[in-house]
Amino acid sequence: MESQGSQDSQDSTLTITDENRSEILYFAYGSNLSTEQMRQRCPYSTAVGLGKVTGWRWIINTRGYANIVRESEEEEDDDEKVDEEKRKSSMEEDTEESQVYGMLYLLPVEDEERLDRYEGVPWAYEKLHIEASWVSNRDRIDGEEQRVEEELTPVKVLAYVDRQRVTEGRPKEEYVERMERGIEDAVENWGMSEEYADRVMRRFWVDG
Repeated sequence: MESQGSQDSQDSTLTITDENRSEILYFAYGSNLSTEQMRQRCPYSTAVGLGKVTGWRWIINTRGYANIVRESEEEEDDDEKVDEEKRKSSMEEDTEESQVYGMLYLLPVEDEERLDRYEGVPWAYEKLHIEASWVSNRDRIDGEEQRVEEELTPVKVLAYVDRQRVTEGRPKEEYVERMERGIEDAVENWGMSEEYADRVMRRFWVDG
């Protein structure tokens, strides 16, 4: 996929992780869960951990590719009294379904421009800066329980989001194969839950 331009690229470099202004944190929730695929697409990128965004829902959209959709805030009806236990149960379910897990990569400027073309910016996906939190990182995978405080602190990440096609669809066959490779990598090497992958992701091509 070729991009018609990447005018957001310069601005997105302001989303930084430290004093190095040449890299940003990129949140990958689709086939770029595969670190091998990311090395092919963005050879200077570095996988740094598993992240999570809250208030978004993971789908396969009508183009046949992964997308995340922002959850709309529910309006409360003052005239309607709801049983407290049911309300709490509903809130817990909403919380579980309104979380998206993905890989976090350090992405230099030159790789960001490459990724823009792969993601079809701006006609297929838009570039958004959203809040994410750490779930795991390379230090923790190696057994070093560090960054605990950092995991509680939201970080700004770059995410590619299709805000035009937000309804559920069927995945393309070739995309399912790439998603499975990405899921396997994220589960085996970065601590993503297999149950999450089954319930949220694979339901689009296993149950349907």
